Amino acid sequence: MTRAIENLSRRRFLQAGGGLTLGFVLPVALAAEAGPGKAGSGLAAPVSFEPNAFLRIGPDDSVTVISKHLEMGQGTYTGLATLVAEELDAAWAQVRVEGAPADARRYNNLFWG
Repeated sequence: MTRAIENLSRRRFLQAGGGLTLGFVLPVALAAEAGPGKAGSGLAAPVSFEPNAFLRIGPDDSVTVISKHLEMGQGTYTGLATLVAEELDAAWAQVRVEGAPADARRYNNLFWG
């Protein structure tokens, strides 16, 4: 049961690669287009991405910065929002700052400020 090695042309390679790409991407794109909660969508509703306790990126590309310190008129919320929007290349309208909830486990490290 020996099979001869067949030389694969560039055109055939691109056709096979394109077919594989469509085979993997098309079902996901169609499910996303159907939207969450609609029939035929096997995907769960999108959740927000939280890389740490102080940053949350929503499925609609909204960015929420969580500050464990209070705003007392110094403009720290505006400064934090500006810095994060610049670093993440986010639109200014999509960035907001919220005060941290009272969660001592998550926000109690006073050593680092």
